[in-house]
Amino acid sequence: MLPAPLAILLILTILGGLFVGLRVIQRIFSPHPELVRKSLHISMGLTTLTFPWLFNDSIAVAILGGLAIAFLVAVRSVQPLNQNLGSVLHSVHRKSLGEIYFTVAVVLLFALSKGSPLLFCIPMLVLTLADAMAALIGVHYGRHQYTATAGQKSTEGSLSFFMVTFFSVHIPLLLFSPTGRAETLLIALILGLLVMMLEAIAWQGIDNFLIPIGTFLMLRAFMNLSATDLSIRLVVIGILVAFVFFYRRKTTLSDSALLGAAFIGYLSWFLGGWRWLLPPLLLFVSYPFLISWIRRRQVPLTEEERQLMPWVNPDHDAADDWQRVHDVTAVASVSAAGFLWLVMFVVNLGIASPLESRSEFLYPYTLAFAANLAVIGIAGLSPKQYWHWTNGLRVINYCLVSWALLFGTLMILEGSTRTFLWSAAGGLLGIVLVAIAYYVLQPTLRQFPTDTFNWLARTLLTLAGSAVVGIPLSLMHAYSV
Repeated sequence: MLPAPLAILLILTILGGLFVGLRVIQRIFSPHPELVRKSLHISMGLTTLTFPWLFNDSIAVAILGGLAIAFLVAVRSVQPLNQNLGSVLHSVHRKSLGEIYFTVAVVLLFALSKGSPLLFCIPMLVLTLADAMAALIGVHYGRHQYTATAGQKSTEGSLSFFMVTFFSVHIPLLLFSPTGRAETLLIALILGLLVMMLEAIAWQGIDNFLIPIGTFLMLRAFMNLSATDLSIRLVVIGILVAFVFFYRRKTTLSDSALLGAAFIGYLSWFLGGWRWLLPPLLLFVSYPFLISWIRRRQVPLTEEERQLMPWVNPDHDAADDWQRVHDVTAVASVSAAGFLWLVMFVVNLGIASPLESRSEFLYPYTLAFAANLAVIGIAGLSPKQYWHWTNGLRVINYCLVSWALLFGTLMILEGSTRTFLWSAAGGLLGIVLVAIAYYVLQPTLRQFPTDTFNWLARTLLTLAGSAVVGIPLSLMHAYSV
């Protein structure tokens, strides 16, 4: 290995040379902007593949990352650099911090892989080749578009991403690891599907972070599983993706948001088991019915209703029940509070522990999704005569339906013990508190020009409701067993 200062200087020289070389090519040949951007992406990615042999210290890589970020920021902000080299970075006219996420991901991945070339290089291969190939195929050959978080993506691009990811995982595992052939094939298939879903739901360049870190975490989790366990995971992914696809016309979710919902469902099952999959699944299936009364109205929507409730399809004869306007931000908001309890559960027990043997964190987890279900119903209330007493009855109805659906299912799984009955009573209180708070705040939230504050408020309210009631419930359950 080279001395760390010399290795850092070498990589920075290569990075500067890439910028200068690509800028020269731009001036002479005027290639497509996406080709220039992805050429830089591929070149930087292939260069990082040398890191396990160039560096033996994650601190040196962190220093290199800091210097690289400083250079990239300078190219964006320092006028002389921006005029000469900036078009290499932002020749595609969309807002993105992809190169910053890329650098941060490399530094973190090197630290997490702890010197393992396989665990470092496979995620970087996926990021370097699959992401670039998907972008180029999508630009030049994409014919079948679907709605993503940041505009449109193509089915052709996503399929090419899957294929390149499959081979980027399968070939290194087959050649350089003791993993069996069947296991290698299954791991490549699973990662191809899951990472393709991650790429589809990412926005503004954050896929440059999510893809390598997500690939690393899943690869490390899957490498020690048997072919039977991997087959089960592949089947579960297939079922979840197929279900959200066939159910899509009943929802308000965009295509990428549906993939995000399937991904959340898979993580819930993978980390917690079947009981932890049921709350998000029940919410996903049932929430359209809580706001279906709007479609049954004979009175046409007012202009204010159309503006505040864009998911309502004014055409009652349309193929879709709803306008599919909600992106992955909605999925993240609805699942955030529950996922925090799931993460706490996993951290408390450890991945290798029998996850389904204890359930004290399952109560606030269920409460978070039940409260979100009630909030979704309240979000469908018309601004017309908002404070009318009939809306108050609807709020009560949403609370009772959400509580009965999710905690009723939990009772079937847990049994009607005294601990559960106390937990269910506290859960109803938590749902009511969140629902009332959101009902009061919603007119104010609707005045903001974007939905950002609305989604943030939902997250914070459901998190607070599940924490205020869920923490005592989990403690009570813990000390009762």
